[in-house]
Amino acid sequence: MERRAPPPPWRTPWAFAGYGAGVVLLLVIGLRGCGGGGDRQAGPSGPIAPAPAPLDTSHTPRQTGRQVEMAMSTGDYERLTLEGDRAKGRIVKAQLYCDEVDQAALENSDSIEAPIAAIADSVAHRVSAASCKWGAQDDPRREDFLLLVPHDLAPQFSSQPVTLDGYVRRRRLIANVEWIGKSRALALQTVGIFRGLSR
Repeated sequence: MERRAPPPPWRTPWAFAGYGAGVVLLLVIGLRGCGGGGDRQAGPSGPIAPAPAPLDTSHTPRQTGRQVEMAMSTGDYERLTLEGDRAKGRIVKAQLYCDEVDQAALENSDSIEAPIAAIADSVAHRVSAASCKWGAQDDPRREDFLLLVPHDLAPQFSSQPVTLDGYVRRRRLIANVEWIGKSRALALQTVGIFRGLSR
């Protein structure tokens, strides 16, 4: 039996892998021009989206005697959400099931809506808020809602009975709520301000 001689070093698998890497390196250098293009500017090469419209933080004064709009169901919540800025500032009557009041951090002081700024702690950048469910207990489409509670109305909020909502204990409120909608200062949560109990 005759033994074969090993291949020369330039014909080993490692040599072929090196040849391939060298060719790729030469192609990259040739196509990129060794990175010497000083006239090119770094930055995005695609279209740039326009900046979002500035947020109107001027406070719309609350009108006493404004008509309270019924918004007890999840459908009403969805309607207000879809109306966007047109619904902002409306006083609506809502059925809410809320957790206890806690402090919510405000994310960006430049984008705090004026009604929220009026009740927020400007030093700590926090506001009193309760996580709520909007709508009746038996509605499977209930939505999450953040109810901001001014300090002077906290006793009214805490006077409401605690009920078992599924497996969670929550306060049941029939409340007048100033609709704010999605708030940039509160991580785009849907929010409103508690304006007292409804009769």
